Amino acid sequence: MYKKIKNRLLRALLIVLTFVIGLPVAYWLLVYLMAPRYHFTQGQPFHGSCYYNPYQGMDPEAWKQYNFHCHSRRYMGITNGRMSKETDIDSMYQALGYDHYGISDYMNINTHGSDRPDYIPAYEHGYGFFRKTHQLCIGAEKVLWMDFPFVQNLDMKQHMLNVLQQHTRFAVPAHASFTQGYKVSDMYCLSDYRLLEVGNPYGTAFEHWDAALSTGHRVYGIGDDDTHKVLNTNELGRYFTMINVHDMSADSVYDALDRGCAYTVEFHPHYGDSLDAKARKMHEELYYLTRCELLGDTLVVETSAPNIQTAEFIGQEGKVLKQMEGCQQAWYVIQPTDTYVRVKLMVHNMTYFYLNPITRHVTPTPIDQSTAEINWTQTMLFYLVYVIIIISLILKLFKKHGKTS
Repeated sequence: MYKKIKNRLLRALLIVLTFVIGLPVAYWLLVYLMAPRYHFTQGQPFHGSCYYNPYQGMDPEAWKQYNFHCHSRRYMGITNGRMSKETDIDSMYQALGYDHYGISDYMNINTHGSDRPDYIPAYEHGYGFFRKTHQLCIGAEKVLWMDFPFVQNLDMKQHMLNVLQQHTRFAVPAHASFTQGYKVSDMYCLSDYRLLEVGNPYGTAFEHWDAALSTGHRVYGIGDDDTHKVLNTNELGRYFTMINVHDMSADSVYDALDRGCAYTVEFHPHYGDSLDAKARKMHEELYYLTRCELLGDTLVVETSAPNIQTAEFIGQEGKVLKQMEGCQQAWYVIQPTDTYVRVKLMVHNMTYFYLNPITRHVTPTPIDQSTAEINWTQTMLFYLVYVIIIISLILKLFKKHGKTS
């Protein structure tokens, strides 16, 4: 009797383990096996006689301060962000004078603040058990639960961007260098995304940005705090995005981001400052871009700061084309060999502006290139191999069961 009870308990335990462990394993295995193969072509650097200046027609009085990446307490505090209540996020960012602070919880669209006219639904996509290959989804319609949680090859990274773009306005590779979720070499191949989180305390992506731009991908940068403990003032106001909009509705913001009429700010650190001290310094020392204009082939940049301490004009493969120091106005004559030019400014006490690039095109309106498409022949061949392997295993199991019975 005792032996029968023991066997029944073991069988019940085995069934439970099959469902608890076996089904998730089978699901993730299926996700990985179903990943399509892509064909990547070599991107062509920007070329042509027409320049595209994303700041053309900007209003120097219309800059708004945005943070899209912030975590609140979710899933009973399991995820990183358990120390941040929505009300705390409100009070901290309002004290600093932000125009918009979005909550982007892991795999969850937080509706807090959805009654505000500036509300933008967002979440951080990805599980990333080993490498944090995550995407910040700005303007998300719904959460996409599918992911490749363990490791991702180039095909999988491109596929995630493509699939996410169907459900969100911008699928943004996040903190790219953090655990090498995205490698610099990836950015030479990946396409069909508009924004890259170049400024993030956990992992910047300036080298990644130049890799993408050098292969003709018109990618614009944003910056975010990526706060997890919002009451820790050291996590606040480190990176943010300035967007040129009068109307802070979601559609207006999306349009400005898509056109590139924004720039990333790395605000000078004040570690150990109280909230009041940080708010005062941000109010007094946050300067703005007032001019980014093309006069023929000459790019002219000015800010509201007393002076520009250093200005770097950066081009193909991240090469510094020109550097200026201690000037009211920075300028650079674009050469025929320059494919793009982006500007990095240090304006005051270690505060940096990272401007979006001026790019060359064959027409006045930019035409984006896509360098990745599904290789259906290779994908179907892999599927066929999987089917053959699965059928062979099933036949082998049936054959083995027949012999034992």
